Amino acid sequence: MIVGMIFIHPVFLWGLLAVLIPIAVHLFNFRRYKKVYFSNVERLSELHTERRRRNNLRNWLVLAARVLAVVFVVLAFAQPVTGPRNTASLHQSGTVVSIFIDNSFSMESASSDGSQLDAARQKAREVADAYGPVPRYQLMTCQMEGHEMRWLSRDELLEALEGVEPSAASPTLSEVAARQSDFMRQSGAPVRHAFIISDFQQTVADLDALPDDSTALFTLVPVEGVEADNVYIDTLVLDAPAYFTGGSVDVDVTLRNSGSRDVEKVPVKLFVDGRERALATVDLAAGASATATLRFSIDHAGWIDGRVEVEDYPVTFDDRYHFTLLAGEPIAVLEVDAAEPNSALRRLFGADSAIDYRTARHLPPETDSYNFIILNELTSLTSGEVQQLAAWVADGGNLLVVPAADNATGLAPLMEALQAPRPARWVKRQVRASTVDYAANLYRSVFNGKNDEMEMPSVQGHYTLDGSTAVKQSIIGLADGGDLLTVTPSGVGRVFLFTTPLTTEWTDLTGQALFVPTLYNMALYSRALPPASHTLGDNAPLPLQGSYDLERQPPELTGDGVRFIPDLRRVGHRQTLVLHGELTAAGLYQIGDEHLAFNYSRRESELRFLTPSEVAKAVDGRAEYTVARHSHRPLGDELRHRDGGHRLWRVCLLLALAALAAETVLLKLRIKK
Repeated sequence: MIVGMIFIHPVFLWGLLAVLIPIAVHLFNFRRYKKVYFSNVERLSELHTERRRRNNLRNWLVLAARVLAVVFVVLAFAQPVTGPRNTASLHQSGTVVSIFIDNSFSMESASSDGSQLDAARQKAREVADAYGPVPRYQLMTCQMEGHEMRWLSRDELLEALEGVEPSAASPTLSEVAARQSDFMRQSGAPVRHAFIISDFQQTVADLDALPDDSTALFTLVPVEGVEADNVYIDTLVLDAPAYFTGGSVDVDVTLRNSGSRDVEKVPVKLFVDGRERALATVDLAAGASATATLRFSIDHAGWIDGRVEVEDYPVTFDDRYHFTLLAGEPIAVLEVDAAEPNSALRRLFGADSAIDYRTARHLPPETDSYNFIILNELTSLTSGEVQQLAAWVADGGNLLVVPAADNATGLAPLMEALQAPRPARWVKRQVRASTVDYAANLYRSVFNGKNDEMEMPSVQGHYTLDGSTAVKQSIIGLADGGDLLTVTPSGVGRVFLFTTPLTTEWTDLTGQALFVPTLYNMALYSRALPPASHTLGDNAPLPLQGSYDLERQPPELTGDGVRFIPDLRRVGHRQTLVLHGELTAAGLYQIGDEHLAFNYSRRESELRFLTPSEVAKAVDGRAEYTVARHSHRPLGDELRHRDGGHRLWRVCLLLALAALAAETVLLKLRIKK
């Protein structure tokens, strides 16, 4: 790095020509002498010579003082600056400055000078003051919305700073730096400076992932974070495969204690449709988490809105967790049989009010209204039926294939279309099941680990499976190494395959304890439940349950004082919702007849921050990243020293005054003739 001097206003250097004036005065300052006659002038001659020598020295010193006074006055107007030549660009044209202000919830913490967000705004003002009105500015916040991707004048920047408010969004700092780098690169400006003003919360300060950009200089500006103990609701899970009137739902709530002290008997309240329905207490060790289960009964069909609450101060944004569920719609099950319906399946599904069970001899033209389809001992399918079922499964349908004994070649085209294993060779011998994957989603909340006392089913004959490209998970395995039941994902849906007919002639599974949870959960989990909640700031498409006419009557999204027509898109047979930052508050919202719950991200719940020294250590060795010293010194002064060097105009004025003072003193010391 080369250190040199530049002048902010070099045009004033032409004023150095003014030094010719005192020089001219000195050269043409002739004196008139008066003759005086003395009888003896020898002594006077000696005194005259000595006095003239002193006067000449004084005159030269006066000339030097006058010249220096003129030089220093001119330099003061030219404003000399010393510092690194490759960064002295505070007032250089062609400079762009991107400023990111962390306005996440953690920046609301109070300090002696107000909130951390207030301190961040002040830092941004100091940056603008240091760089002046010449550069173009960008102001970016945690929302990183489209309207922030534009250049501002300094006055527009200062005005925009007043409108920065706390936000639920909390992007990682690597995402922020990447966005700044891309935007500055698009400007084509030769000088690019970026500032990241943040409390450097550990959950978002992924400094090791900051992008490389040798064309820009990034300055990390730490704002001292205020660490605090916090008890918050981390996650919420509704543990039920389906929701029906009269049924019950377990709400599993995970609480976390990010503090350094144990807390006991934290009350956890469950509210459903505005009424308190359950209460539990939880003990939390320091830095640990615990799960509380709250149960409630479903007393009506339709959408149900709920929330879970805890009380904790001073951090409160994460003390609530909203959720929704849709209850009362029976699951549509269709059994397609080659001959008579399976009696075991009819007994299981036929009398259950939660299941809309129907049978047919042929696949109907429309299958979109069914959640679960069973192909019972079909020996052949048309090419149209194969395409229809493949599309239905890919869009989320669940299919169960039960082959006929010693006649499954007609199923091969369907299994190939689904990329599932196909029944190959029929093996007629008695084999007992030896393994059950109790950890499979099919048996979620059914078994607690392996049950050695449960009797395992046996088969009198079964198929071996073929299909080198098929991906399958064995649910029930046989002692000879084969499978009794497998599952294969296909698109959004799943394909279940038994390797033997579900009749007493070929298996005793229908009379075993394993039969009911296996088949019943296939049906219950066949309908994709709407998500219990969504996270604010996540712009991924959200699947919707309803179907809306986007051209004639686009639906509005309402709730919590907002009302707007959202961006709806069709993906396959479903519609999805894409938010572009329109929602900023956690709560319950509605689109059409559909209810949606949104919660704040829990990234901001862990109030632990990197110190300025830790930030500096993380970027040590990376030339494009520097860290502003964390002190009470204004940031603008530090930037002027770093990027603009030392401004010497005040020194020049002092030296000019000193030169004028020296001239005055010299003139008063005139030696009389």
